[in-house]
Amino acid sequence: MNEIKALRNLMKQLRQHHEYLLTLAEQKTTAIRNSHRKALKDVMLLEQEEVRTLRQMERERVRVVARVVEQYCPHLESTETMMDWLPYLPDGERTKVEGFREELQTVIQQLKAQNELNQQLLQDGLAVVRATLKAFYPSEDYIGYTSSATVRKPAVDERFSAFDSRA
Repeated sequence: MNEIKALRNLMKQLRQHHEYLLTLAEQKTTAIRNSHRKALKDVMLLEQEEVRTLRQMERERVRVVARVVEQYCPHLESTETMMDWLPYLPDGERTKVEGFREELQTVIQQLKAQNELNQQLLQDGLAVVRATLKAFYPSEDYIGYTSSATVRKPAVDERFSAFDSRA
């Protein structure tokens, strides 16, 4: 039972740390929307520290799970998924661990959605910057006020198809 209790405590801590990461991701969204570079940098530094902590906790979780699997279902590998070894736990403990697993999964899904939003906001911001730069520095192919004699024609080798531009 001590191993299961250690696993529950660790899962609770993991959930708390992921909730903190979610808070940081929300702060990052605000910083991106308001174009606060310093705030964004500060949040990213805090995120990096938290990710280091989570990596350490994940290593500990792997050790605890190995002990749980060894005690309750030694015929399974410790690398099996939780859904594979969870049925072998005593009923009361199983429901508690399942509850922590579901809570952790919910927070992780929220964090994933928030990070995807942040990524999209950054991509949109980059698109605006590129469009602005393109407006200030038009490409060489712009032939609005030049004579046809001064327009440089690209060589056959220099032409790219639409498929080449993403490669």
